Amino acid sequence: MATLTVWIAEQSDDASAYNIVAPTRKEALRQISLHRHMTFEPPVKVVINYRNAFDLFDRATGENGGRHIYYC
Repeated sequence: MATLTVWIAEQSDDASAYNIVAPTRKEALRQISLHRHMTFEPPVKVVINYRNAFDLFDRATGENGGRHIYYC
């Protein structure tokens, strides 16, 4: 089983499609600083376990997946 680690900062003012997803905490914080007109929660480390490329794609694009923190 493979893993993918990402950092997600939930955007408090709008839909989860606007959450920040970044490969590192530093990059997530940089992106937050570029969007000062929006409110974000602190970035959270998320480790995604997946079997193959399709499984990863399905998790990332599924109804309970994508930019939500709770799906892993």
